[in-house]
Amino acid sequence: MRVLRGVIVLALLGCAPVPPDITAAEAARIAAPDPALAAQIARLLPALRAEERARDARALAEGPGLSPAEQEIARRVGVQQPEKVRLLALPKIPPMADPALARLFRVERAWGLTTGYGITVTQQPVPDWLLAHELVHVAQYERLGAGPMLRRTLTEVLVLPGNLIPIEREAIARGNTVATSPAYGY
Repeated sequence: MRVLRGVIVLALLGCAPVPPDITAAEAARIAAPDPALAAQIARLLPALRAEERARDARALAEGPGLSPAEQEIARRVGVQQPEKVRLLALPKIPPMADPALARLFRVERAWGLTTGYGITVTQQPVPDWLLAHELVHVAQYERLGAGPMLRRTLTEVLVLPGNLIPIEREAIARGNTVATSPAYGY
């Protein structure tokens, strides 16, 4: 049974409501993974955390801080410490080094990737809708913490393969409330 549009079912860890196209069973599996899924998460999580730390370290070391206008966007989407955010521009986001993670997370196709306070983007100048979207992910990291954020993202990707996961839906929705030029199709 699908969760009805008007029904508010809180997602994991106190975030946004579960989107209407996520079933109650899927939401329950995300909140409390079965033993096989929990084992898969336990196997993949250390490699994902290592990738996240390396990417974040690079963005923090090489990326400039946000301008005052960008810090205001950060505050509007809920970032508590916008002065810590660094924005690294690369021509392309490198794929995940771990083959299993590379199959799950096709980051090389992304326009942006947030890894804590580090944001890597492939567009310069950064469109405000992309910046707002990635800054929502920064706010999620602040709210959840790095470990729980990665666990949640990994769990959602495994439970909902090929779908737009709830953590992304939240970033799209909240980012588009702030951006003056929302992304096409969002």
